[in-house]
Amino acid sequence: MQPKIDEPDEEHRRELRRSVFEITRLRMSGRIDEMMRYFARDVIVRYHGTKEGLFLPGVLHGRDAFKENIRLTDVNYEPLGGEVLAILVDGPKSSVRWRNSWRHRNSGRTATLDMAHFLYWRNGKVVEMFEYLDYHSWGRSAAEALIERDDPRPR
Repeated sequence: MQPKIDEPDEEHRRELRRSVFEITRLRMSGRIDEMMRYFARDVIVRYHGTKEGLFLPGVLHGRDAFKENIRLTDVNYEPLGGEVLAILVDGPKSSVRWRNSWRHRNSGRTATLDMAHFLYWRNGKVVEMFEYLDYHSWGRSAAEALIERDDPRPR
């Protein structure tokens, strides 16, 4: 027999799921100031991936640095919309898998990315976030650029 889910725990999970969904909605609608209310002032953001006009791999410290990185992305890319595919919550940790589309403001080229974010919460705020991008949807040219970048042979 399965143990009963205790109600306070289930309400906490529902609240975090709603918050994660709201973060994605605010991000794709360009409402970054509102989105930032979910992040602690000293949030640590860890990007795992490569740059194709998006975030560089590395670590950002603080909400202001995170917000500025989003602003720099939005200078070149227009968010077109997103779809949440899955949200998981386990205590103070949550993860979201979602798909979002972007248009390059100069070339008009559009691309759809699958992304995963892992968020650690404390006192109702995200204190650490890991971001992973799936570049398969960027097509052959992006894949070739990644291979070329990672090729150890001299050019």
